[in-house]
Amino acid sequence: MPRPMLSVLDALPPDPLLGLMAAFRADERANKTDLGVGVYKDENGETPVMAAVREAERRLVEGQTTKVYQGPRGDADFCAAVERLVYGGDPDADRVTSFATPGGCGALSLGMRLANAARKGVPVWMSDPCWPNHPHVARALGMTPRDYAYLDRATGRADFQAVSDDLKDVMSGDVVLIQGPCHNPSGSDLTTEEWGALAGICLARGALPLIDIAYHGLGDGLDADMEGVRAFLAAVPEAIVSYSCSKNFGLYRERTGCLLIQAETAAAREAAATHAASIARADWSMPPAHGQAAVATILADEALTKQWSDELASMRARILDLRTAFGDALAAEGRETAGAAVTAQKGMFSMLPIDAAGAERLRAEHAIYMPGSGRINVAGLVSERIAETAKAIAGVITA
Repeated sequence: MPRPMLSVLDALPPDPLLGLMAAFRADERANKTDLGVGVYKDENGETPVMAAVREAERRLVEGQTTKVYQGPRGDADFCAAVERLVYGGDPDADRVTSFATPGGCGALSLGMRLANAARKGVPVWMSDPCWPNHPHVARALGMTPRDYAYLDRATGRADFQAVSDDLKDVMSGDVVLIQGPCHNPSGSDLTTEEWGALAGICLARGALPLIDIAYHGLGDGLDADMEGVRAFLAAVPEAIVSYSCSKNFGLYRERTGCLLIQAETAAAREAAATHAASIARADWSMPPAHGQAAVATILADEALTKQWSDELASMRARILDLRTAFGDALAAEGRETAGAAVTAQKGMFSMLPIDAAGAERLRAEHAIYMPGSGRINVAGLVSERIAETAKAIAGVITA
């Protein structure tokens, strides 16, 4: 008798971050600190529902009359609102279209699959370090991840010369994945001028840019965060943009994302849209609607938009305060370089020079949970324990 098909599968190793989350939950020590999971936390260690989102949801529940599908593109008002967030206004409708997706991961998957439809097996270049799910998505689609140097690990700053040197090996048609504001995991962003230079590199090499925007508004502000991205998009004929509403709207479990397609011509935009719709039809058929509707409701109402923007500003300010305090505390422990890097970085994450052994020691001796890569979620710091957390972390920093 033939062996049952599923019996040939070997078990895969567990996801390290999910295992870290489980270990943190099981730890009974009162002073435990979670710097691993990538969600925003308030001063009470909670990830609250934003007040603007709660009000938008109240309106939706009271006014909702149907649960019928919205179509493969999703909510047109949501898509248009995200386009305005990215471009700073309405883009050229002849060249730009967008699709609602199940979260930022859905947008990344759809964008990569669209590129793969244009050129089968296309390599996807991504920063080193990168968000671990970037190469995971590429491999799951049968695409080949390639690295380009990004972070100067000695200083904790983005190294644009290294980026430029590595991208000289990009071939025409290759995908270059570029993170937007608040790089994950390093927290180190390119300058607006470097974004412009990067656009020139992609043009010269004939690369297809895929820009991943997952932390918009958590760096310097909604418009300031997008200066480099907007300069880049204005300089290139075509690009794909993945946009996530998980962090800046706090819609994590609602899986609210959007894929934007910028093409050189109206004909190319229309052709790409037919492929995106076909891929989406096969993958999820119709995107989830609730998170889209909440975002569209907020961004269509001036008062709700201001409330959301103010809440986002408060989140941004809290992260900045934690960064400053933590950076100063590291410097006070003799780790001036690491402290200065943390203070200069943006968004929720920082990359510290800590190896897996150091991360394990922090868990065992101090109940501080972080991945073995050295990436920390700054928003997970507890204000009252920053000094003791910095002292423990300073003891395992390798450089």
